[in-house]
Order: sequence, then C-alpha cells, then structure tokens
Amino acid sequence: MITPIQQTRQRGALVPATRSADDVHSDDTKAPADQDGVVQNQAALLAQQNEFNFQLQERAELMREFNELRALQMQQLKLDDEIVKKWIDLI
Repeated sequence: MITPIQQTRQRGALVPATRSADDVHSDDTKAPADQDGVVQNQAALLAQQNEFNFQLQERAELMREFNELRALQMQQLKLDDEIVKKWIDLI
C-alpha cells in the first residue's frame, strides 16, 4: 500500500528568528549549524529515497506475481476447454 510522503521539515523552519542586538553570532559558529541542517536534510532525503525505492520494488514484485497467476489461470482455462471438448466428442 502506498502511503503519503511525510514532510521532512516543519513549516517555517528555514525562516530565521528575530534577534536582539546582544545575540550576534560569528560566521564560524553559523557554518557548523548550517552543515548539520544540510546533513539532516540529506539524511531525510536519503531515507525518503530508500522508502520510495522499496515501495517500487515491492510493487514490481506484486505485479510479477499477478502476471504469473494470470498466466496460470489462462493455462487452466485452456485445459478446461479441452476437457469440455472431449466430453462433447464423447456424446
């Protein structure tokens, strides 16, 4: 069953909060936080891609199974038709 993709971030998470004059950060402290966010986003994207690939593989396997069952059903129907024809010939 296909489920909807969950959001990887909350709405408004990328909007910077307002800062006071005392809350000043240097570029050195800002870079690792940005890298952590990028790493987390990449990890979430990778997890989403893995889930998508798994669902595609599962769907493909179900389709193969369905096709095999349909082929078996067609063979059975052909055999049933042959049996009916032989019964008709006996009459």
